[in-house]
Amino acid sequence: MQRQPRRISITISYQVYQTLLNRSEEEGRSMSNLCAFLLEEVLHQQAPAPSQAPSPQPVSSERSQPQFSRYLPDGALTTNGAYS
Repeated sequence: MQRQPRRISITISYQVYQTLLNRSEEEGRSMSNLCAFLLEEVLHQQAPAPSQAPSPQPVSSERSQPQFSRYLPDGALTTNGAYS
């Protein structure tokens, strides 16, 4: 059985949107394709090696902030993850 792709909707700051728009135009990709690519890339980089898979951790009540600062203009991301 083949799994079908899923569609999601997110809300991002204007500055992040503009950065993604500029990059998608530079790379000749759709915004959707670029976002899917970036998410997959980050998740792949953060995945532990199969032999080093950690035991499941309880979900924290604190919201984890995405770390996309390398894709944003200088100063766009503050130390607490909020966009300036």
